[in-house]
Amino acid sequence: MNVILNTDEAYAVLVRVSAQLIDHGGLSEAGQDALRVWREAYAVGNSELDRFALACNEALGNSIDERTTRMVRLRGMVYVSEKDVRP
Repeated sequence: MNVILNTDEAYAVLVRVSAQLIDHGGLSEAGQDALRVWREAYAVGNSELDRFALACNEALGNSIDERTTRMVRLRGMVYVSEKDVRP
């Protein structure tokens, strides 16, 4: 499975997760304000959002890879798990 988020999608995830933390995370007012300030640094069009999207895609891809098994064809009809091939 291959999932790649563009910057708009990564921003949507960032906004929804941070909103849930602010609304239901049990944070103090100072914590909520700090989270709002942090979220503003990742506004659409900001280079920080581009870096966030890249990091998010890398983390998401690594998480998916760790939880899935891929099959690779090796010489003829032999299939083995990619996890078994890795050093």
